[in-house]
Amino acid sequence: MEYQKYLSQLKKNNIEAAVNAACELFRENGIDSVKMTDVARKAKIGVASLYRYFETKEQLVIACAVRMWEQVIGNILPEIKSEGFDDLNGFEKVSRIFGVYKLLCDKYKDFVKFVALFDSYCLNNNVEPSKLADYEQIITTLYRYFSDAFDCGIQDGSIRKDVDKKKFYLTCNHALMAVVQKLISGEILSQDDFEDSSEVDIMTDIFLSYIKARS
Repeated sequence: MEYQKYLSQLKKNNIEAAVNAACELFRENGIDSVKMTDVARKAKIGVASLYRYFETKEQLVIACAVRMWEQVIGNILPEIKSEGFDDLNGFEKVSRIFGVYKLLCDKYKDFVKFVALFDSYCLNNNVEPSKLADYEQIITTLYRYFSDAFDCGIQDGSIRKDVDKKKFYLTCNHALMAVVQKLISGEILSQDDFEDSSEVDIMTDIFLSYIKARS
C-alpha cells in the first residue's frame, strides 16, 4: 500500500516537473522547435516516462496551455474582484472585467505570446476541438464572470437590453486580444507608435460605450 502511494506521488511529481519544464521551454523557444527529449532533459525524467504521461507532444502542449491559463486567471481575478466589486452596478462590473486586457498587456506579455503560438499550433496541426475541452473550460472562466456582470447590468438598467451578450463578448475578446498581441509583438512600421497600451484603453472605451444604457 505504501509503495503504491509512493508510485502515485512519483507520477504526480514527474508530471508536474514535465509540465513546468515544457512551459518554460515553450515560452523561451516557441512550441515547434521544442522536442519531447528537450522537455525530458529539463524535467530530469526519462523520455520513456514522459511518453507514459503524455503519449504525444500535442497532449503536453495542451496541458501547458491549460496550466498557463489557470495561473494567469488565478492571478488576475483577485485584482478584478477587489475593492468593492460586488457593490458596483452591472456596467461598472463589466468595465472592471475588461481591465483584464490591460493587465495582460502590461504584466503578462510572455503568456500572451504563448497564446498566439498555441493558436497557431492548433491550426497548423489540425488539433481536434474535442481535445481542447479542458482548455476551453478554463478560458471560459472569464466569460462566466462577464455574463453575471452583464445580466446584473440588464437588471439594474445600466446596460442596454438589445445587445447579444455572447456575440458582444466574443467580438470584444477577439478584437482586444488581437490588439494586445500586436502591441506585445512590437512595432513594424514607424507609424505604429506602441509607446504604451493606450490602444487597449481606447478600444475598451468604444466597446463599453456601445453597451451602456442611455439615460
